[in-house]
Amino acid sequence: MNKKSILIAGGDLRQIYCGKYLAEKSDVYFAGFENRYIPDNLKNFSECKNCIFDSVIFSVPPLKEEKYINTPFSEELLSADEIKSHIDKDTVIFCGKADDKFRKLFNENAVYDYMERDELNILNAVPTAEGAVYIALEELPVTLSDSRVLITGFGRIGKVLAEILKGFGADVTVMTKSFKSMAWAKAMNFKVCSKDDIDSSYNLIFNTAPVLIFDRETLEKLGTETILIDLASKPGGVDFKSAGEIGIKAIWALGLPGKTAPVTAGEIIAETVENIIKERGDRYD
Repeated sequence: MNKKSILIAGGDLRQIYCGKYLAEKSDVYFAGFENRYIPDNLKNFSECKNCIFDSVIFSVPPLKEEKYINTPFSEELLSADEIKSHIDKDTVIFCGKADDKFRKLFNENAVYDYMERDELNILNAVPTAEGAVYIALEELPVTLSDSRVLITGFGRIGKVLAEILKGFGADVTVMTKSFKSMAWAKAMNFKVCSKDDIDSSYNLIFNTAPVLIFDRETLEKLGTETILIDLASKPGGVDFKSAGEIGIKAIWALGLPGKTAPVTAGEIIAETVENIIKERGDRYD
């Protein structure tokens, strides 16, 4: 059986390791990367001038301008039209955070947003939580052991983060509006509180909820020694302007998997793409 051909179109280290993982079963090419970033045993897009690819995997996000691919590892522009000249209607498109502009560019193809997949977000919770702890260790003037830590929100990331912090010996409290999440926190032997209970006693706060929780009124209850790390996607959960005016160090830590664990993050993307391919009934081996 002939191997399927996959084009990795732009991106960062995550896409490089995604391609490296997929190359075990498929012919993988890279576009939008300088040669020094492409693994030795893999191929540059320029080597396949007449190829029509079975799949194209774009980055998060896929575009940096309206018709240009997001290519942080190359100084040369890569147009969407150039990619489109190497696909047909049967080519399957994968990307992260696809917007309407991107879907319009590839409206004749099946487009899958891997960032919307549960398995990716569950697995990404681990590098996100570990990356958040790494930031905390760099910023805190005290040890995590015996530090009072508040986690706001108790979804995938919150649960993993709480367990890691417990392993460090931190005194962890969870704040959540969800009665279900509150029950999970209690079942896992964490203390719970409400927003009204937030005070200046916390050394460290992690926000995981993508809604404004730390408005000026709430920030004024914190101590100026408190470190506040926001892990929530846009619009985030912190009024950063007010935090700066009050004198609280607030860090918006977006995209941690790709920054702190690009190998793992890339392999998670690759595994998610493989899952989608299996669901479609396609074979890439």
